[in-house]
Amino acid sequence: MSRTKLLVLATAPALAIGLASPALAVNATDHPRVVTAESPVRFIGANQTETVTVTCPRGTFALSGGWSVSSASIDVTGNRAAGDRRWQIRFQNESNQSGRVQAFARCAY
Repeated sequence: MSRTKLLVLATAPALAIGLASPALAVNATDHPRVVTAESPVRFIGANQTETVTVTCPRGTFALSGGWSVSSASIDVTGNRAAGDRRWQIRFQNESNQSGRVQAFARCAY
């Protein structure tokens, strides 16, 4: 057997033991609890702009945000934190028809 194969065979058990080590294990309690807050569905008029703000529950802070739109012609022109507990999404309807939008915030305790 060549020297390289012996090294690999000798290293494999140590690697397996190292990966199972409690120090490397991920514990769910080490990560913040995350919840989703959502706005009501809002209507956006034809060729209009609408800003929707979502507020996270007390005791949480806003991590990120997302959105849902009823049409591909509704663009997101802003997506940002608006304070510790709020997330704000700005929508622009480029269509001649009204549509629906909704904003979401990911909030951590």
